[in-house]
Amino acid sequence: QELDLEQKIEVEIKMREGTTKLLAACKHQTQSLEAAKSLLTSNERMSAYMAELQRRKRQQIKAYCDSEGCRARVCLSDLRMPLIWRDTDHFKNKGDYRRFAVFCLAKIGTEMYDTSLLCPVDRSLTDLTFPDILVFNQVPSDFTFTLEVYSHMLRDDMSIASTRRKIKNTIHTSISRTVGKKLAASLRDELNSGKIGPHFELMASARLSLDDVNDSIRTHDLKLEHADGRGGEQLPLFGHFCCRLAAQPDCFMREVISSTTKDGGHASLQGFTLSLWSDSHLRWTCSPQSTTPVNKDTILKSTKNTNDLILVNECEGKEESVTLKLANNDERDVWVKHLTQQINDHDRWKVAAEKAMEIYSPGSGKQNFTRSYRQGSLYDETPLIDSECSDYRPSVQDIFGLTPSTSLSSCSSSSSPTFRERSLS
Repeated sequence: QELDLEQKIEVEIKMREGTTKLLAACKHQTQSLEAAKSLLTSNERMSAYMAELQRRKRQQIKAYCDSEGCRARVCLSDLRMPLIWRDTDHFKNKGDYRRFAVFCLAKIGTEMYDTSLLCPVDRSLTDLTFPDILVFNQVPSDFTFTLEVYSHMLRDDMSIASTRRKIKNTIHTSISRTVGKKLAASLRDELNSGKIGPHFELMASARLSLDDVNDSIRTHDLKLEHADGRGGEQLPLFGHFCCRLAAQPDCFMREVISSTTKDGGHASLQGFTLSLWSDSHLRWTCSPQSTTPVNKDTILKSTKNTNDLILVNECEGKEESVTLKLANNDERDVWVKHLTQQINDHDRWKVAAEKAMEIYSPGSGKQNFTRSYRQGSLYDETPLIDSECSDYRPSVQDIFGLTPSTSLSSCSSSSSPTFRERSLS
């Protein structure tokens, strides 16, 4: 495991060196922004790998992928963040002239992914909508999901190539050739070291866990890193974001254990369910004759004189039991181990074990991201008042008496360009 981490660190070092050279050679703003994003992501990955490697060597504990219990896939999708502009900025399209380039980093352990780069983000947009679908593999139940929002404020004629040409022209026209060559060489070294170019700053972050997993989209809080006010370069985030964070334990997709029973039938354990067939040949052609849930409330019993296992579940106040007849002691011991593990995994994975959540295919969001009309703004959906006395939290529509036809999102022009159209232009 340590060798694997060291190889990953070497890969990221090579990626960083290549990206730095690419950053120095960029001639267009879009190219330099993408290169700067890749460089930051590579640096973050390398830091995470090195920290994990040091932790393993220092503590002499099991590697991240070796802890006990069923692992899962975790999927992030439908990521949206509201922006807050002054009414004169957004509705009258004047006042705040700032434009930003924004992307996010999503992390679980040493696994890290970056989202698409949204550029430009200006006062005509009320929401940041990321079309990405990110899938994390081999995730333990005690995971911590970290989301970081990075932004860079765009400036006119900010490309590296143009800056270099301007300084070069100034050098040749104002000082001697010898001194100019030395300064140009110093400039090239600075470019190659990555000191010149777009610099993305961390604007906000959020930490989620298994308790935040849900099969539908939910709203979460963002921790603003510069809440005291950074002035003009601060991305106007509202302090909330919504996303779909789904988790699916691996036992839903693969069989945990299966074997032929003592009476010639067949038993299979998968997805917290024990399936039984009366004949082992029928398992490929017919549905199981009986299915029994194996969850945190299941009681597992064994008999003294036989190799039978009894699973007891409570249904509508009544106990229901199913007997699993096994051929010998060895099979019984193996089944006891896996059944006990399934019971513990169901308790460990909580809501993710109740029902198999769909895990979207990575990358499909980028291909299918088309928007022919403006979506409803998160302003309409985000609660503004926290009430300790009541669960009711009024939204913008309730406070200002807006109807769907007069909501904030409908006040802006429906013909405003989408992120994809802006990027292509």
